Amino acid sequence: MATEATSTHTSGAGEANPPSHDVISLRGVEVHNLRQIDLDLPHNQLIAICGVSGSGKTSLALDTIYAEGQRRYIESFSAYTRQFLDRLEKPAAERIDGITPAVAVTRKTHSRSSRSTIGTATETADYMRLLFAKIGKVHCPKCEMAIRKDSPQSVAKWLTKLPPDARFMIGAELQIGDDEELELTAKYLLEEGFVRIVVEGTTYSLAEHFEEILKDHAKAKSVLVIIDRLKADWSVANNDCEIRSRDSLETAFSIPDSVCVVLTPSTPDDLNITEVDGRAWAVNRFSARHWCESCDLEFPAPEPRLFSFNSPMGACPECEGFGNIIDIDMDLIVPDPNKTIREGAIAPWNSPAYEHELQELLALAGDYDLPVDIPFAELKAKHLKLIHDGVKERKFGGLSGFFAWLERRKYKMHLRVYLSRWRSYKPCHVCTGNSLRDEALSVRIGPHNIADVCQMKISQAKEFFDTLKLKPWEFEVSRFIIEQLRARLYYLSAVGLGYLTLDRTLRTLSGGEEQRVNLTTALGASLVGTL
Repeated sequence: MATEATSTHTSGAGEANPPSHDVISLRGVEVHNLRQIDLDLPHNQLIAICGVSGSGKTSLALDTIYAEGQRRYIESFSAYTRQFLDRLEKPAAERIDGITPAVAVTRKTHSRSSRSTIGTATETADYMRLLFAKIGKVHCPKCEMAIRKDSPQSVAKWLTKLPPDARFMIGAELQIGDDEELELTAKYLLEEGFVRIVVEGTTYSLAEHFEEILKDHAKAKSVLVIIDRLKADWSVANNDCEIRSRDSLETAFSIPDSVCVVLTPSTPDDLNITEVDGRAWAVNRFSARHWCESCDLEFPAPEPRLFSFNSPMGACPECEGFGNIIDIDMDLIVPDPNKTIREGAIAPWNSPAYEHELQELLALAGDYDLPVDIPFAELKAKHLKLIHDGVKERKFGGLSGFFAWLERRKYKMHLRVYLSRWRSYKPCHVCTGNSLRDEALSVRIGPHNIADVCQMKISQAKEFFDTLKLKPWEFEVSRFIIEQLRARLYYLSAVGLGYLTLDRTLRTLSGGEEQRVNLTTALGASLVGTL
């Protein structure tokens, strides 16, 4: 809805009418090409400012009204906070009343960084990182098994599934590096008051057999501390077993660098069995870390920084979070593969400064059966390897040695420019363009990791979160996060950007697309009472 705004020109400094609280009152505005403009704009209306080019539309809307509303809002912050915010100049006007905090969608480009994406600009990526940290499940990239993080409470719940009167032992397993570490470990356990340990299938009393353990088991790789031996009895009348097992589990989890172990009577279906004093026991390991027992891999605890390519903790170590790397491009080095080596197929060696590299290659070609008079495209893999790696015996570095030499001297401007002629950006071969390290990509919600969701079209991502089914505890801890995600994805779709992906960089967008992203950022903030 459009409404008319009252505008008058005044010649003096006096004010004809006092300002009203129902309007934005502008008096004596002289911003840019505006000359002593007086204007009243009613609140709670949609107002369109029209006019020919140069009439002052932008000066009035953005440089006066928005600038003053934003400036007054920022002035309400503390001096410490204001130093981190952009300061807007006070518009040239006699008086401005009735203005509220303002939000503007302008043509100004906020960021052209290759790290700025639609997801980061709209804060969708921030909420997504928080969601994966809260309810994401870690999966081992080798065996694809879900990795659980155990606690004394979860193991105590698992123990209640044991059959009645089944005997079991609670302990903690520690890895041993060498005989000196075995002695230090045994001393530590003895000082902490532990009585029994199992070393290579035999139970020993620490106090009585300390020297015997060190002498007979110097090459042991691990020791098992026996904390308690119990019989399963979970009846309400007798809760002694439950209390003792919980206390023992707390102790097992408190031992540094250990894994909680529960030994239960073995069955034919058990995969992990060990012998203790000649009797077979099933070994059940529980860890407070995200640890894959079968692959012996440990993963960091999911936290928001792990899913950020702007953080050293989450960024791919090879491409540093950019998703691509700059590397030598053979299509640029050999622009015409129909040429022969003798005819100058290798373009960097055609210049007078580096022609000697080509002459060295031609000189050794006969000794290594390298055909130099057939098209480059017809060379075999062994020939390409020789050209690329060179021949150490003949002190010929090949293409790799040549470009390594240029790389070491790129502090010189002309060599840096020359080197850039033969390079291009390629997807990172470590993260395959996902920008994140493997530990971050191992965390999933449903079948997808965070890179999968960011590579979806916005319309598909919206459908994914709209249909996401969660367990009650997952819904409880992530309800607000998912509401914010759905709101932002809804606005992105509503403004017509459903065909883009969340990982699309801002510098690749058209002007209209970038303005719609900015509009979504303002709408997604859920502010009320703003101008």
